[in-house]
Amino acid sequence: MTNNRKEIQPKNIFKVLVNHPFSDLEKDILIFLYQPIVGANAFSLFLTLLGEVKQSGLSDSLFHRELNLLLDLSTTQLEEARAKLEGIGLLDTFVKEDAELDWVYVFRLNHPEAVEAFFKDEVLALTLLNRVGQKKFDQLFERFQPEFMNFAGYENISCGYQDVYSFKEEQLIAEGALLENLKQAFKDPVPVRTQSVIDEARFDWSFFVSQVERFGSKISNDNRDLKEEIYLFNSLYGIDELEMLEFIKETFDYQTNEIDRAALKRAITRHYSDSKPQKAVQVKRNERANLTEEEQRSYRFNSLKKDGFSDEDIRTILDSEAIPPMTYLAAIKQQTGGFEIAQERYIIEYLVKRSGLPNSVINILISYVLIIQKQATLKAEYVYTIANDWAKKEIFSPEKAMSYLKTKQEENLKRRNNKGYSSNRKQPVIRKETLPDWVANPVPEEKLSKEEQEKLDKEMEEFLRRRGER
Repeated sequence: MTNNRKEIQPKNIFKVLVNHPFSDLEKDILIFLYQPIVGANAFSLFLTLLGEVKQSGLSDSLFHRELNLLLDLSTTQLEEARAKLEGIGLLDTFVKEDAELDWVYVFRLNHPEAVEAFFKDEVLALTLLNRVGQKKFDQLFERFQPEFMNFAGYENISCGYQDVYSFKEEQLIAEGALLENLKQAFKDPVPVRTQSVIDEARFDWSFFVSQVERFGSKISNDNRDLKEEIYLFNSLYGIDELEMLEFIKETFDYQTNEIDRAALKRAITRHYSDSKPQKAVQVKRNERANLTEEEQRSYRFNSLKKDGFSDEDIRTILDSEAIPPMTYLAAIKQQTGGFEIAQERYIIEYLVKRSGLPNSVINILISYVLIIQKQATLKAEYVYTIANDWAKKEIFSPEKAMSYLKTKQEENLKRRNNKGYSSNRKQPVIRKETLPDWVANPVPEEKLSKEEQEKLDKEMEEFLRRRGER
C-alpha cells in the first residue's frame, strides 16, 4: 500500500480501464474462486466497474458518488471493497492531481489467474481453502479440474511447422525492427502485481533464518516461494519464528539437506486441524476369560439378548461392529437399490475424522437415516445434526444408539397421541423435553414383510461375502 493513499471522496472523478474483454471461463473463475475470497461487496464493486466499460475498453468519467448509490455502500465500505480487489490483484488504482478536478482516478480491472495458476499459487489456494473449508474447496477443484487423455501407446505423428510452411531466417533479421515494435505494442507498461503476504513487521525473517542455520540448515536468500509460504502460515495461524522452527525441524529432509515444503504444509495443517480422535466403543466383552473372537461374539450376542434386544437388532449391532462405514454404506445402497454419491463418502469421512463417534455408531446412524427414515441419500446438515446430538450425549456404542432411537421414537409417538387428545377438562401442565427436529419429525417407517426382510438379508450377506467381509 502506497503512502499517498487516502480515502476517496464522493466528488472525485474516476474512469475504468480493461485491456481486453473477459472470457466466459474467466467470469466463472471470478464467481467461484475469487468471490469467496473478496466477499460480496468487493465482487459487486468489480462487476459494477466492469459494467461501465465500453467497447473501447474505457468508461466515461464518473463520480464516486454514483458508486455509493449503485452499491448502497458508504465511502468507508467502498474503500474496504476496493482494497480487497487490489490486494487480490484484480484491481490497480492510479491517481493524479488535477488543478480543476482535484484528484482523478483510473481503475484498471485485471484478469484473474488461469485455473491451473490459481491452484498452483499457494497463497491463493490456501486463502480460498480457509474461506470455504475443505469440502467446498474439493468441490471447486473438481469443478475446474481438467480431464487429460491418457496417450500411453500412442505415437505423435503431427507435422512440424517447417514441414508445412516456408520460413526464411534472413527475413527474421531484416524485419527485426518491425517485429520488436509489435512486441512492444502488446507489452503492458504496468506489470501485473504478484500476490504477496510478506510482512516483515509481523515475522522477523532474518531472526528466523539465523535460527534455521543454527539448526544446521540454510535458506537461500532468493527462495521467495518458501518465504511466501512461511509468511502465509504466519498470517493464517499466527505461527511465530520459534514455532515455525519446530515445524522446520520436523519436516527437514536430511538426504537433500533441504526443507520438504510439502511435508511442512502437511505438518502445519495437521497440527491446526480440528480432527477429533474416535472414542473407544463401549460394549460388553468378557475380558476375564480367554475367549476367541468367535466366542466373544457369542458372548456379546447373549448379553444383548439378555438386555432385551431382538435377534434382528442384535444382527444389526454385530454387523455395525464388523463392517467399516464405507463398506456398510455400500451394502445398504446395494440392498435398497440405490448407489453411492461422492457427497455421502465425504460425509462419512468427515464423521470418522471429526465426530468422535466410533465406526459402529456411525453405521447405526447410516442405517437409521437410509433404512428407518427411508431417506434416498445422506444429507450433510441432517446427518451432522444427529451426530452432534449423539456425541454430546456420549452415545459411543451401537446398542446405546439403538436404545436412544427407540426411546425417542416412543416419546415422540406418545407426544403426538397426547397432542391429538381433546377434553374439556383442564389438563395439568407437564414439562416435556423438546426433542431434536430429526426425532420430532421422523419419516414414517414402512415395515417389511418377513419374506422381503429375508431377501434383503440374503442380498446383504451375498454382497459382504463378495467383498470379503464374510
